[in-house]
Amino acid sequence: MSSSLVLSKDAQVTHTTSSGTATPDVTTVGVTAGAATPDIAQNSTNGNTTGANTTSTDSVTGTATGTVNGTAGNPAGVTDRPAAPAGATRRNGAATTAPVPPRLTTTVPAEYVHRAALAEVFLTGCEKSGPETYILTGQWPRAHTFFTTLDGRHDHLQACETLRQTGIYLAHAEHGIPLGHHFVMQDMTVTTHPEHLTIGSTPTNLTLHTTLSRPGRSPQFTITLTITNPEGQTLSTGHGHFTCISPAAYHRMRTASNPDNTTDPTTHTLKALVHTPTDQAPSLYGRVHSRDLVLTPTHQPLTYRLNPHPEHPVLFDHDGDHLPGMVLIEAARQATYPHPPTTQLTHTHTVFHRYVELTTPTTVTVTPPTHTHNTTTHTVTTHQTNSPTHTTTLIHTHL
Repeated sequence: MSSSLVLSKDAQVTHTTSSGTATPDVTTVGVTAGAATPDIAQNSTNGNTTGANTTSTDSVTGTATGTVNGTAGNPAGVTDRPAAPAGATRRNGAATTAPVPPRLTTTVPAEYVHRAALAEVFLTGCEKSGPETYILTGQWPRAHTFFTTLDGRHDHLQACETLRQTGIYLAHAEHGIPLGHHFVMQDMTVTTHPEHLTIGSTPTNLTLHTTLSRPGRSPQFTITLTITNPEGQTLSTGHGHFTCISPAAYHRMRTASNPDNTTDPTTHTLKALVHTPTDQAPSLYGRVHSRDLVLTPTHQPLTYRLNPHPEHPVLFDHDGDHLPGMVLIEAARQATYPHPPTTQLTHTHTVFHRYVELTTPTTVTVTPPTHTHNTTTHTVTTHQTNSPTHTTTLIHTHL
């Protein structure tokens, strides 16, 4: 049964079927008084799991809907009529199939993927296909202000961002992780296939075959996914591990994670991040706009200073107390941009060791590359106070 996300007038998020009633097997966040809750619903305010309730609610009015003794559309006491098929009604004693309205394409709630701008949400729907498996839909636009390449293909980092959004969305919508919890990414591995990433005359519709596993009620998740286009071609594969942390636990962890006391991570916001303007040509790093540059070269070979702009609309879509992981992967990509650009970035494996503080100087170093007959491999590491904060291994493939 297909489903889509609908936001009701009282801010209750439910999944609705084509008949318009809420399904009881998915998570509802922000349960309001008097509204029926699904059987695994979790309140996003206090984290308490609600009790079982199989009553459906109308996603627009919030009123209970359903049948009495299973006799909707059938006069009381009449038992010899065959049951109408799903989506059917009875007229003059005969079953007629009601027209099913077309399914409209919209994004999932931006809050469920931790984005502020709707334009940055790449997921459009989700169906559960097994105990730990899901089939999601998504869309990559033909033109994006940041996720773009100089040769007219979809960006490798767009696949990384799509994996990130998928894990966060499923944790909220399918596992009941309350909004307001923090997501800590331990590692992320993404492979893309440039031969299938050419941008066409319409947006690229996506199917994401996803597995999200979680041992019991553990806050630790493992995600794997394969992204395909409507022709069935594989655009990207990926996997990663992340942990969900409550606001209180996050505050304790962030305080303890800064032993050098170089910054106060519990009070800093992006306003504390200082950007130094640069006159470098963006094309040297595979970018089109100067605002997309996140590196400044140093006098040391293969060494840079991390220098992102805190008002970048994509890398810093919302406020935070540390540098986002996507900034670090972008820094690794820019630090290894090939000259001349005869290869495509096809693989990244990233491990996040610790938080990258906003006001502590960050050094980006690149190891000398290794080569095969058609690939070049680099490893990029960021450091703060002489301690590694993240490592990305990148493979560029000669096409």
